[in-house]
Amino acid sequence: MNSISIDISGRIDPERIAVLRGIKDVADELGIRFFVVGAFARDVIFEHIHRIPAPRITEDIDIGVEVASWEEFHRLTGTMSERDLLDPTTLPYRFSARRFPAVVDIVPYGVISGQTKSISWPPDHQRVMSLLGFEEACQSALRVQFSTEPPLGILVPSVPALAIMKIISWNDAYPSRDRDASDLLFILESYGSTDVLSKLYEFHIPLLTEEEFDPRFASVRLLGREIALLGRVETVRTIEEILERETDEDRSLRMLADMVRGVSFRSDNIQAALQLLKKLLQGIKEERSRDCP
Repeated sequence: MNSISIDISGRIDPERIAVLRGIKDVADELGIRFFVVGAFARDVIFEHIHRIPAPRITEDIDIGVEVASWEEFHRLTGTMSERDLLDPTTLPYRFSARRFPAVVDIVPYGVISGQTKSISWPPDHQRVMSLLGFEEACQSALRVQFSTEPPLGILVPSVPALAIMKIISWNDAYPSRDRDASDLLFILESYGSTDVLSKLYEFHIPLLTEEEFDPRFASVRLLGREIALLGRVETVRTIEEILERETDEDRSLRMLADMVRGVSFRSDNIQAALQLLKKLLQGIKEERSRDCP
C-alpha cells in the first residue's frame, strides 16, 4: 500500500461519510481490509482528488473486502445488518444503506477467490465473477482522508488499478457492463489532466517527444506502462488479450461500441476512442517487452 495520504475532507456529503464510517468500524473490528472500487472510486479519484468532473456522479458506494471464506463475508455483512447500517436485497452482493438512500455493493476478494481469482455467488453459484486485479489494486492503493473530524481514512485504488478493474469487469460481464467501457474512456481522456503531466515532463520526455507533446496520447501510453508494472503476469496477460481483440479492426470492436454509446455518433469520436485504446495497448506492450527481451 502506498503510504501517501490525500485529504478530501468536506468534499463528500456527510450522509455518505456516515455510511462509510459505519462500514469501516465493522471491518476494523473484524480485522477485514477493504477499499473502494467501481464508479465511487472513479468519483473519488477524478472528481474529488483531481477536480475533474465525472460524466455522471454515482450515489452508490462500491467496496472490495478481503476475506478468506463466504462465512467471513457473511459475518461482515450480517454484522452490518445487525447494527442498522445495511439491509440485504435480492442480489447477494447488493445492500441498501438504512439511513441514507444509497446502494452499497460489496465484493469479496482474496483467499476466497482461490487460484482462479474468481468467485461464484451463493446460494446457486450460477453467477461467476472475475476478481483479477483486485489484490494488486488494494496493495497499491492510496490512503485517502475522507474526514478529519473525526478522522476517516479509506483505501482508494490508483488510476492504473482502476483501469485494470474496469477492463476486467467489462469483459467479464459483457454485454451488461457498458458503463465500465464508458468509464474507461473517461479515464483515458482525463488521465493527462491529472498530476501525471508533471511526471511526463520530469521523467518521460522521450515519450512526450514521440507523441509530439500531445498529453493525451503520451499519458495513455504511460498509463499502459503503469498497468504492466502494477499487474501480475496473469492479470496483464488477460488485459493485453482483451485489448488486442478490442482494437482489431477486422473484428466487432464491442468495447469501442460501448465506450462511445451515448456520445454523438461521429466517426472522429469513434476513431479518437480507438486510438486511445491502441495507445494503452502500446504502452502495455512496451513495458512487457522490457521484462521479456
